[in-house]
This record gives sequence, C-alpha cells and structure tokens, in this order.
Amino acid sequence: MKYNISDLLDTYLDESVDLDGSTPLSSAAIKELTMSKITQEGLRKTPRQIECITQRHIRKLLARSLLIAAIIVSLFCLTAFAIKFSLSMRDAARIDMGISAGTPIPEWTEYNDVENTAEEPKDVQVTLMSTMCAEERLYAYIAISPVPEQIAAILAKNSSPEYEWDLSGMSTAGCTFHTEQTSYDPETQTALVKVFVRGEELRQIEQVELTLELTHNLKPEERYGPIVIPVTQSQTISIPVDIPVENTKAHFEAAWGLRPEMPDVPDYVSEGRITQIAICAGYIEVELETPSLSQWAIESNAEQVEIHVDPEMPLAPGMEDIKGRFIRSKFRISWDFSVDEALQGASVNYKDGTSDVIDEIPRDFAGIWSRPSGTTPDTVYEGKHRYQFTPKQAFDLSAAESITIDGTKYFFPTIMEEIDS
Repeated sequence: MKYNISDLLDTYLDESVDLDGSTPLSSAAIKELTMSKITQEGLRKTPRQIECITQRHIRKLLARSLLIAAIIVSLFCLTAFAIKFSLSMRDAARIDMGISAGTPIPEWTEYNDVENTAEEPKDVQVTLMSTMCAEERLYAYIAISPVPEQIAAILAKNSSPEYEWDLSGMSTAGCTFHTEQTSYDPETQTALVKVFVRGEELRQIEQVELTLELTHNLKPEERYGPIVIPVTQSQTISIPVDIPVENTKAHFEAAWGLRPEMPDVPDYVSEGRITQIAICAGYIEVELETPSLSQWAIESNAEQVEIHVDPEMPLAPGMEDIKGRFIRSKFRISWDFSVDEALQGASVNYKDGTSDVIDEIPRDFAGIWSRPSGTTPDTVYEGKHRYQFTPKQAFDLSAAESITIDGTKYFFPTIMEEIDS
C-alpha cells in the first residue's frame, strides 16, 4: 500500500503546533548560529573582520588547489623525465652495439620499466637498459644517474685513473670483464655504462650478478647494485672447412721478439689446418688443429733454447720448469702469428651483396684474432686451438651469407639449416 505525505498530514489532529514561528531550522536561527560561530572570546566580529576571514578562507582553498595541481603536474613531469631518460639511453645503447631499431637481432634484449621509475624516484637510479648475449660473451648496458657532468667527461675518456667505472663483485668466477662509459645525457645527468663479460661459464648459467663501482684515484667512491643480468640464448652458425695454416721460422722469430741469443732455427714448415668456422652475434671463431708441442719443438729446434737461472734466486711455486714454460709460450705465440697471416684479408659477405674486410671492422681490442678468455701464453691445447675475432658492434646472422679466406668463399648455412642439423 502506498501513501502520499499529504495524506499522512491529513490525519494529524494536533493543531497546537505553530508552523509560522521561528523553528531551529528557520533562516533566523541559521543566521544566529552563523553569527555565533564567528564570535571570538565573546566579541562579535565587525563586517570588515568577517570579510577578512572570508578572504583568508578563499586564499587557503586556492593555495590548496594550487598545491594539488602542482603535485599532479610534477607526476606528469616525472613520468615524462623517466620516458626521456629511458628512450635516450635505449637509443644510445642501440647505436653503440649497431642494433637496428626496426629489426633488432634475437640476441638483443631491452629492459625498460618506466612505471617503476616514475612511481619510486630515488636519489640514485641504476637501471638495466639492454643486453646482447653471444655464447661466451655478454654485453650489458646500465644507466646510472645522477652523475655530475664534470665527472662524466672524465669517465668518457675511459683512460684516466682519476675516475673509472669498475666492478666490485661478480657472481662468476671464471669470467673476465671490461667496463666503459659509452654515452652521457647532461639534461638527465645519466651515464650509460657498458659491461662486457667474457668466459665459457656463460654457456651454463642463467644470470650474472654484479656491482658497479665508481672509483676516484683507484679508490672506491660509490657502489651501484647489485645488478642481475639475465643470460639469454644466442644463435651460432658454423661450417666445416679445410684451410692450411703454415708455421715457419718467420713466425718463430716474430714470437721470439727482441730477446738475445736466439737458437739456431732451421727453415722449417709445420702445417696446421683450420677445420671449422663459426659466427655468432658477438664474434667469429675458427678452430685450428696443429701438430703436437713435442713435434713442433723438434721441427723448430726449440729444444735448443737455453734458459739461464740464477741458482741463488728462489723460484715461485709452479715456476720450476722455466724452460718448458718458455717453449710452450713460443709454440702458442708463433701459431698466433700464423693464424693472423692465414686470415689476413678475410671478409664477411652479406646477402645484400656488400662485404666487410675483417681486418678493417672496428674492434675493442688491439689484436685481430685472439684466443678465448682463460688462455694464457703458458696454456697449450694439444692439437686444437680456438681463435676469435670480436667486432665492436654485433653481427646480424640473418644477413650474413659467407666468409672469404684466401680467395675462397665459404657459405654459411641458414639459421633453419643449422637448427635442423
């Protein structure tokens, strides 16, 4: 059943209630209540004072509104700053590694968390921007801010001990590393540091944890991290080959250098062979088979080397066999010269018809072909040796067609053919 409010009033019989008077909710009561609210210590405010109070309330509301607007604008600015920081560092990393923004290679991975950067601003920001994984090599680009512009200018030279980027700790035991500052954004005071990790251990692990360190005059000044860098999969394509490599008296003499009293070395020819060539995003590798150390020592007359040791001089542990160590060193270094000569003028050919002479491709290190990390002049692998050429920028395996050595072109299989095999 439904009722109207007028119907309910019709049944009300008490006519003693005066509806025309001043009720607690009348305009007079409201005015009186309002006037009592603006009374202080029993004194009524004058109209001028009331006007002042009203203006103060308006100013407070306006100031509060402006503060809220400023906070909102600052959040937008912080987000815009984070986006600019992210985009500029990402582009700088791509340029340094030679990665196409439109079609990046599978080994290239970018990491960019703008939301966290905007919501959780810190005094110091350390951000993993991107990585490039290539079998035994890992490149990581790390953005660090703020870095004062004057210090960044010194760091950019990568040659002054006054300020240097270094590592204070790394989770891998058998890897070597190299750090350098590759870019700097003065507007955001952000330095982009490239960390290069090299070692066979990278083939078995899923991540590398390290801490970057800023040193001043070789002393630690600031640490950033730890930073966890994922180790992702990379692609390799390889081809079997049979390329002769000669080791001769000229290579022995080059390995001997300026040392006096060189033994009587015959005009010998010791022959080795390159049996495989492989290419991945980070380097080209050749595998060399050589005669044994003992056979080479006989052919080159290296056994005639005489090492004079002062009997009064104590030898460090492991240094007792000085002559053996010296011969192994000459064996290794002389074959290094042999490989450099055999591969001189070799070129990488691409599917678009262009080529790059390997000797002329920019690289980070002075040598052209070098042995992988972990080998030293005293290390000898009987029979098999690996040499790698490491370019400054990445190879795109989808674009590589072949490699030319001594006039012969050796074609790489396609990625799909390599996977099927």
